[in-house]
Amino acid sequence: MLFLVSVSTAAAQQQQPQTSQGLPLVVIPAITGNILAVVSFLIGTSSFILGLRMQSAARTTTTVMTPSSSIMYKYFELLILALVVPSILINIYGILLVGSHLYLQDAPYLLLLFALFIPAGAILFLVRKLRVL
Repeated sequence: MLFLVSVSTAAAQQQQPQTSQGLPLVVIPAITGNILAVVSFLIGTSSFILGLRMQSAARTTTTVMTPSSSIMYKYFELLILALVVPSILINIYGILLVGSHLYLQDAPYLLLLFALFIPAGAILFLVRKLRVL
């Protein structure tokens, strides 16, 4: 009986990495913090570029659109998509990472990762609306 208890406690200790003092090792907040920083940087940069694109679109409604401005619009759209699409993929990776090792303390990180889909979706929606105009 004593052997079973020691085997079960040894198996429980191997499932969760621990520090030398026996406390669980907190890896998820560090990794999630880096993911949040990268995704926020990508979404923030694409929001800035989207603002430039919207400002440029407002100017061309009063003037005639030239071929060079059309190329610039395509460049803006490509640049925005090159920033938003990787941020969505990194965000999904973070959700899968946190979700696979979810502890109660890590739930706020998971909510933050889900919340980052809102600005990414808004940017993609606005890019699509600007393309129609």
